[in-house]
Amino acid sequence: MHYSREKLGIALDMLKIMLETQSISRSDYPREFMRYDQEPEVREALDFLTEKLGLLICGYQDALYLCPEINNRAFQLSNTDIKINLGRGFKNPEMYTVFFVMHVIITEFYREAVNDTFRQKLPKDQLLETVDKKVKAMSELEDLDSISEKYQFNFKTIHDVWVSLPRTEFKDDSDEIKQRGTSSKVAMINATARFMMQHGLVEEHEDAIYLTGRCKAIIFEAYNRNEIQVGISNFIEGLASPEGSEDA
Repeated sequence: MHYSREKLGIALDMLKIMLETQSISRSDYPREFMRYDQEPEVREALDFLTEKLGLLICGYQDALYLCPEINNRAFQLSNTDIKINLGRGFKNPEMYTVFFVMHVIITEFYREAVNDTFRQKLPKDQLLETVDKKVKAMSELEDLDSISEKYQFNFKTIHDVWVSLPRTEFKDDSDEIKQRGTSSKVAMINATARFMMQHGLVEEHEDAIYLTGRCKAIIFEAYNRNEIQVGISNFIEGLASPEGSEDA
């Protein structure tokens, strides 16, 4: 399709805004938001540009969010970048465990075939207990290595890391609990929440996690399009479910 110089210029200006701020909201950029909503040529031009860059425009309520598609090397963080973001002590096994906790967070906010969250917040102590139950359920599976291979996700490594951790660890010669690092389950939960906050996916208030509009948009538009991600989430959601575990 051919786009007029004017409409292509508008689309490029909007892309620039989204690359700088990650979003265009009705409140912050009302003119641009309305153009995407009401001018088909602008919308198609912007969608074309983002598609060529391996990006997705994810809409949720009164905002448009930008996120990279799966395997976008230009705009996605590498594993090395992620471990640096997570902090000292994070190697591949700990990083995989953070990914698992992120999946658990999503399955705790969403249920199958529901397009929006069914809860407003997730207390972090409840998240920790849920991860405990799901890892315990993994312990009861016969061949975790084969399951890991099937879903292309390191469930065996995640299981081994999590069960090796104490619930909490105290600072030297102190009654104060360590909140950071990789040496306890509490620290791992905190690292996951902190990483997601750094990337605008969650907010935290009074030791509870809240999903942001950006996170909800990405889940609705991008996460659910990828069969592997959906398969992983369905498997994790089924762990320690009422049908599969007396502890649920």
